[in-house]
Amino acid sequence: MIINVLEITLFIMLPLVLFYQRSIWSYKKYLPGIMLIYLIWYLSYGVFHELMHLLGAWVSDKTIYEIKLFPKFWTGDFGSGYVRYDYKGDSMDFIIIILPYARDMILLALGYLLILKTKMKKPFIIGLILVIMILSPIFDIGNNYFAYLLGAMNDFNALGESSSKTISHLIGISFFMTSAFIAIHILKGYKNYPEHHNTYI
Repeated sequence: MIINVLEITLFIMLPLVLFYQRSIWSYKKYLPGIMLIYLIWYLSYGVFHELMHLLGAWVSDKTIYEIKLFPKFWTGDFGSGYVRYDYKGDSMDFIIIILPYARDMILLALGYLLILKTKMKKPFIIGLILVIMILSPIFDIGNNYFAYLLGAMNDFNALGESSSKTISHLIGISFFMTSAFIAIHILKGYKNYPEHHNTYI
């Protein structure tokens, strides 16, 4: 839990606040939207991650035993969701497991192009796009890969079982480095947004 809080702070909240602070907007324009952006991300992040696994299992005609998309917050359950199916550790399972992270890379590309090609003047909208399409993929990849390095049994274990540990590490490192590079590039290039939009890119 402590590590998750640190990762959310490092990968989601700090970059978002830094982006706003480097913009031309006053804090009165963006501060009210920060918590709403966080809430939207928090409630949707796990759902869309598990939906990608579910889609892969359904398309592959796997037997699905149990689905949990929404943790029961109202009962104090803040754990992640899951999709349980007849996992065999084969090449089809590799595709099912990697789907959320492939989606992350697609979101990164689309988010980067969207921010690059448009000049949005609504602080809330640009902040939401930044979090959902740029920062969330960093968290998704980083959170799961770092947990794997610390010994957690998660998606990267399954990637290793259905391919090899080397491939699992290559995916984790390359995907994380790519997402981090794009995020840093955006944060560095969008000083005084939207006044000096695309000055450095």
